[in-house]
This record gives sequence, structure tokens and C-alpha cells, in this order.
Amino acid sequence: MAVKTFNEVKGHKQSNIRKVLEMAIFVKPFEEEDTEVKTVWTATEGLVVPAGYLPVGLVTKDDGASWSRDQDTVEVESLGYAEPTRQDILKDMTGLTFTMQESKKTTMELFHGLDLSTVVTDADGNIFFDKASRPVSRKYRVLALGKDGDGPDAIYVARWLPRAQVTENGEQAWAEGDEIKYPATFNSYTDEKFGTSFREIWGGPGLDHAGMGFPLPAAG
Repeated sequence: MAVKTFNEVKGHKQSNIRKVLEMAIFVKPFEEEDTEVKTVWTATEGLVVPAGYLPVGLVTKDDGASWSRDQDTVEVESLGYAEPTRQDILKDMTGLTFTMQESKKTTMELFHGLDLSTVVTDADGNIFFDKASRPVSRKYRVLALGKDGDGPDAIYVARWLPRAQVTENGEQAWAEGDEIKYPATFNSYTDEKFGTSFREIWGGPGLDHAGMGFPLPAAG
């Protein structure tokens, strides 16, 4: 038997270290007839963003997109054992927080929790909308798309939340040295039609499937 060195067995692969150097976030008002998202890139079309998904635009650089995971567990303890003999996860919630920088219809809808599709512009160019007397939780489908590398080396990682709601909006400051910002936090819930609350998708011409431990693309 050949003697292996530490370098041969350690399994380190530096090319698997990835960064999200560019990012775009898309939202779509929830509709029952929506189709599921399973791919974000094809060899013939390049990047694929499903119809109806609208970009939220620029987001703050330092914050980017922050993904959270809130879990609660319950433990069973048994006589004679110093450690729990059973653990069950009772709660597992995915959250997404980002701060939008563009003042436009989509960001205002997310920040104010309103449907602004009926807003009109008057003869003098004014638009206005009012806060609802009773807030309504609007459901969205959210697609966050990240990019690492360029051209033939580009790799895309996406996260799809099939049923998400804005559960928190941060403070908004009006100040000379700062832009108007629209912070929003989404929580994701299981969509009964698709059976999940969270899906992660990887694709792109630079994806090294074997290096990541996944099967090669099917011939076709």
C-alpha cells in the first residue's frame, strides 16, 4: 500500500472558496399560478430571471444581503446520561435582510407594505399614497442572485424564497450626508405547492461540478 502524505489526504481545494462579488435581488407578488424556480442559467440563454420578478435595485455595499437562520430545539434528558439523549428541531426559519437605495415603486411597496399599482400621477406631476389603517401582510416570491467570476469563469449562486413576507422595516433617516434608504427583512415560509421555504441553486459556465462533489451535467 502506497504511503499517503497529509497534502494528499487533506482534501483542500482553494477554488471552492467563493464570494458574491455582484448581486441582484428580485421580488414578485405572490400568485398561485406561479411556477417554481429551478435554474438561473442555461448554456443557450445565459442568465434566466423568471417573468414577473422585479429588481429591487441598488443595495448598500457594507450590508449586502444578510441571511439568518432561527432555530429552536427541545431536548430529552434521561437518567444516567450527562448529555441529552434526544434532540428535536421545533423551529427552523430563514430570514433575508437588505437595505435598498433606489427610491422607486418596488422599494416603496416593500418598505411601506402597500400595493401601489393604482397610484396615479396628477396633471402637475405629483404622486401620493397613504398608509393603510390596517396593515396587510403581502406575500412575495424572492430571488436573490449572486455572481462570482466573469465570462467563461462566471459562477452564479441563487436563493429562492417561494413564499416570503416582509416582517420588519428598519428606521429611515433623512440627512444631508446619507441617501434615503429602504431597509427590509423577509421571513420565508413553506409554500404548500412547492413543498419548501428555501431553495439554493448553483449554475454558470465556470461551475466545477466534480470539484464541488456533484455529478457532471447529464448528456443531452
